[in-house]
Amino acid sequence: MEDLYRKLQQHLHQLPCGFPEGPSGTDITLLKTMYTPEEASLCLLLTPEAQTAREIALKNKSDEQGTAAMLDAMAERGLLFRLRVEGKSHYVLMPYIVGTFEFQLNRLSPDYNKAHNHYMMDAMGMEVFGSKTSQFRILPVETAIEDTQTIMPHEKIRRYIEEAELIAVSDCLCRKKAHAENRGCNHSLRVCLSLNEFARFYLESGMPTEIISKEDALKLMEDCEREGLIAHTQNAKEEVCYICNCCVCSCGIFSTVARFNLHSQIVRASWQCNINQEFCTGCGACMERCAFGALFAGEDKKTKVSKGKCMGCGLCKSSCTSGAISLVQREEAFQPDVAADPQDMYDRMQKEKNRPLRMLSMKNLKAGILSR
Repeated sequence: MEDLYRKLQQHLHQLPCGFPEGPSGTDITLLKTMYTPEEASLCLLLTPEAQTAREIALKNKSDEQGTAAMLDAMAERGLLFRLRVEGKSHYVLMPYIVGTFEFQLNRLSPDYNKAHNHYMMDAMGMEVFGSKTSQFRILPVETAIEDTQTIMPHEKIRRYIEEAELIAVSDCLCRKKAHAENRGCNHSLRVCLSLNEFARFYLESGMPTEIISKEDALKLMEDCEREGLIAHTQNAKEEVCYICNCCVCSCGIFSTVARFNLHSQIVRASWQCNINQEFCTGCGACMERCAFGALFAGEDKKTKVSKGKCMGCGLCKSSCTSGAISLVQREEAFQPDVAADPQDMYDRMQKEKNRPLRMLSMKNLKAGILSR
């Protein structure tokens, strides 16, 4: 039995963001918490390329109907990704982060949460932050940069929402997990947007999710900004699948970055905070809003900026009543390197980590299915 889960760990670790072996066995403990032996065996037949139940059943030398039933059950448990194209279901191997961890909205049991926490500390944390190319990118508050003429299209939250065919809003996994562990914060819970195929998957899998209109999605983003939540998405200019509204109180990624000064491990916005010392009153409102510790009081009590920690989110500007804060473009040498699309992001990570399995973007998954 142990050998089965070791094979699953090794299978998952072939992905660009893999599933490394935990020195103290935390990887196997987590996998046993998530997958039954039958599910683990079936997962070994999955690949990053979409397959039908029939194709998987032929590999497994099993009944197609029974295989489909198990695959659908695994999809609803967030153990794989199910993509429906022209009415037919296709099944895809997903990484743990971003992937099956985010799909555990309905399964945050004490045993799972404990196993996840131990594994993140033991091995997975270094995997998430272990490549030059990050999976995560900060999205600036649009009202903080709307008075400039040089806004890049990929920094406009509104654009992603307006171009989406389908939008769903879900509970924040990190905040829900923190609440289950009797910690965290009182920030709003239903604030995470999934777009297009991700939205369909969340809706079809019975997660705490609902369809939301573009107008309501834009209003949600405004509400999150007022609440001091930080918007982030995939490190890609096009075809992003989600927009999360996070805080350092509960978000595992943001809290790790803030605690261990790993600011370079998230792709920043191309903007940074600039404070006009003449206008600054030293009220401290901006420092309270800065989640990453980039603002501090100088000897004159006025706010100063640690540019190395500023992520360019813009929350400081929207809190400044004296007009002292503006967002300015970073110098050319410090401009963020944003991947063209999710495929470019995955390919960069695969090359940097020398992993054998190539993850496919949603666009390329669908194209591969339609080309058969």
